[in-house]
Amino acid sequence: MLDVALFTGDDQIAEKVRRALSFASAKVERLSWQPRMSNAAMDKPRDLIVLHPAHLNRQQRNDFERIVQLREATPSIAIVTDLQADDAVHLLDAGVDRFLVEPFDEQHFAALVRALMRRRQGHVSSVTQYGPLSFDHGRKQLQVHGVAVGLTTREAQVMDVLLRRVGQIISKEEFVQEMDPDNMELNSSAIEVYMHRIRKKVSADVLPVRSIKRCGYFLRKYNPSL
Repeated sequence: MLDVALFTGDDQIAEKVRRALSFASAKVERLSWQPRMSNAAMDKPRDLIVLHPAHLNRQQRNDFERIVQLREATPSIAIVTDLQADDAVHLLDAGVDRFLVEPFDEQHFAALVRALMRRRQGHVSSVTQYGPLSFDHGRKQLQVHGVAVGLTTREAQVMDVLLRRVGQIISKEEFVQEMDPDNMELNSSAIEVYMHRIRKKVSADVLPVRSIKRCGYFLRKYNPSL
């Protein structure tokens, strides 16, 4: 369960964040704007801080900087309007990890949170076993029947996302967001290319990835009887 501190005065934003974090059964504590709000964010360990500065004044900027700097190891996301470009730059310079522009997509938000959580936790020794296939998420190395299968960096990133979300339909946009959301050259068409290359390297009986029209890709949970 994620413990999330959410700073917003907007009921709709609060509800969207709660829905987006339902995948993690998150406990979202909504905190109001007040002079000592930074203390409320630091009174106990947090897994994520979400900032929604409707109108960022100097005091709020100082508070945000204090929150982010004192909770340096805690991932943080700022939600801003398209008119708050200067505020977004200021928050990023202060240490906020990512920002989203309103109106934001809930699946996009969820994918961004998952990516930040993985980065925070690290996966040096995390290995997924899927029948005869094994994938080391830290080293991005794939083996089938104990034999190494060479993957490019992008192919390994696709495999990483796919094996972390076995049993879920993953849209191409979610692949992009979890792999490299800031790279404008990485898009849905590129994901199709990388998936095609993976299928050529790993047979369908070992990695039965299904293409779901207009939805994305799906890898069922491993069943040795199939």
